[in-house]
Amino acid sequence: MKQILTSIILIYILSSCTTTNFISIDIRQPAFISFPPEVTNVVIVDNSPTLDNDDETENPNNGPSILSMDSARTIFLNSLTKFMSEEKYFNKVELYPYKTYDGSDNDITLLPVRKVQAICHEKDADALLSLNLFAISAQLETENTAYFSNYSILGSKLGVIMRVYAKDGSQYAGPIGLIDSLFRQEMTDWSRIKNNVDEINSLVTEMSVVGADKMTGNFIPSWKTSQRWYYSDNSSEMKQAAKYVEQGKWPEAADIWGKLYDNNKPTKKIRLASNIALANESLDDIENAVKWINTAFEMLPEKSRSELAIQVALYKTELETRLKNIPKLKEQLGIEEEPLDLERDSDSVSE
Repeated sequence: MKQILTSIILIYILSSCTTTNFISIDIRQPAFISFPPEVTNVVIVDNSPTLDNDDETENPNNGPSILSMDSARTIFLNSLTKFMSEEKYFNKVELYPYKTYDGSDNDITLLPVRKVQAICHEKDADALLSLNLFAISAQLETENTAYFSNYSILGSKLGVIMRVYAKDGSQYAGPIGLIDSLFRQEMTDWSRIKNNVDEINSLVTEMSVVGADKMTGNFIPSWKTSQRWYYSDNSSEMKQAAKYVEQGKWPEAADIWGKLYDNNKPTKKIRLASNIALANESLDDIENAVKWINTAFEMLPEKSRSELAIQVALYKTELETRLKNIPKLKEQLGIEEEPLDLERDSDSVSE
């Protein structure tokens, strides 16, 4: 009898062991700027100052040179033009072939209204994107580690400021800024620049391209990969729900979680409510997802600092942001009202 009781307790402990499973989902985010529907052609101009030391850094060994600021800026502008064109959000995205900067002492200067009007007229553009500042750098950090070896970090930092004009010369919004960085770590001595020019140029080039990709999201609705999580345990029902998630069968997984929700203790109910919120988000029913994550949040103990409480609070913020962004995203995508999706409506889980 004692052995049977021990076995029952062991089975209960194993079945109640909770696991957190992480997945990635793609989310469409609105752009920072909402262009009017009549904006179909865009021109990009380089109105940024050229630094006094903006020259190729020569390799003392007569080998390849380190990229200059001007070269990195060219990579950035060409990449930005390419990425915006590939999105096919505008009919045409063109890079203006002439530098427009007319300042001194490396100060940031704004394009005069007449200059904006002239360029837009020349290129038949409805809007103009002006690069007002481009700064990129590379740096080396080396630390001594055990056994007298060096652990080196090669980094690159980028700073960009852009402005957006209508073809009449008025600005759509204030300046748009981007600050970003990339790092590479190796058990090598990168301090010898002449032996690592290719690696430095590769990182600076990558930083310029990554910066252009991120800046594109300020002008065009973009996709972002975000991490999500759902809870499971060793019970047969939760295992089956997890299999459905792996197969992308969110309605089936949500159906199991919904049935379990009505007959469980508060802590498990919180996890199940969060799971159902994720199912609704994956079915693009953000409003219902917010309702379920709020249900989970309201069941949390007051002032709880547990891992579960933190996860629910983070997810709540994410979903509320998505819900808030829906009108802006629809406006930018030209969606006046959501088309009826009978399959999605039937699959969504309601309270």
